[in-house]
Amino acid sequence: MGWLRRTLFHSIRLLGGFALAQHLTRKQLRILCYHGFSATDEHVVNPYVFMRTQTFERRLRILQRRKIPVLSLEDAIKRLRAGTISTAETVITFDDGWASNLAVMPILQRFAYPVCIYITTEHLSAGTEAFNVAVFHLMHATHKGQITIRDIHPAIDGEYLIAAQPKAAAAELVGRAEAIRSLAERQRLLPPLAAALGVDFAEFLNGGRFRFLSGAEIKKISMLRASIQLHTHTHNLPTDNFNSMAEEIERNRGAVEALTGKQALHFCYPSGQYSERQPDWLSQLGIISATT
Repeated sequence: MGWLRRTLFHSIRLLGGFALAQHLTRKQLRILCYHGFSATDEHVVNPYVFMRTQTFERRLRILQRRKIPVLSLEDAIKRLRAGTISTAETVITFDDGWASNLAVMPILQRFAYPVCIYITTEHLSAGTEAFNVAVFHLMHATHKGQITIRDIHPAIDGEYLIAAQPKAAAAELVGRAEAIRSLAERQRLLPPLAAALGVDFAEFLNGGRFRFLSGAEIKKISMLRASIQLHTHTHNLPTDNFNSMAEEIERNRGAVEALTGKQALHFCYPSGQYSERQPDWLSQLGIISATT
């Protein structure tokens, strides 16, 4: 069905459908959201999170060719409030603060396009590997059909059937690991997990494939045309209690502002999930914009 869909979209573009859609929605602000970028095969295993840098560059060329202005988030919000969005103005954003965002900064600079990076901050004191995503890719990297984990941690010790459904096996392991409250402790499980799966852990992590930006890298990137903004401390936004939500935001904001020396006033909901009360609560905390 993929070829049929591509053929359909190609036909629509040739008939001027894309240009018409752009014209009809020219007074609406666009926000393009990306995550990490692929060093090897991450985009094949996990295309929702990872994209090839070549694909990203092609998309920037489309924006340039169609003469769509790319604005900073701050400028876009001002124009949105003033009602002066008129040419399909677009904002480029990255979620989570993956270290692979550094790979596309030279591309953005060539186009002179600004970017907003919404970052989580718990990893800054725990280690930079993304536990959940690394486990998911470890399950796909192993040649073992099943494993028995013993003496790594009581929360995750047990049998895992991998061959039939590696994604389900990874979800089960990650679900069990959530009982371990400390992110640093969870991340320490990755090397022995890789050994149990028969995966060379150093090679697996080569090129910083599954890590988040370090504090030093966040400082560096904030000096470029990158606005560093809020994405919660732990990638979790409580929905039932204002004080719990406020703690997530303030811990995140404190860490971001300490690194960049700039105010953090914009927010992206982790996993795009939010409740009806949260926009109001965020406003009380001085948040100017929140995206899904």
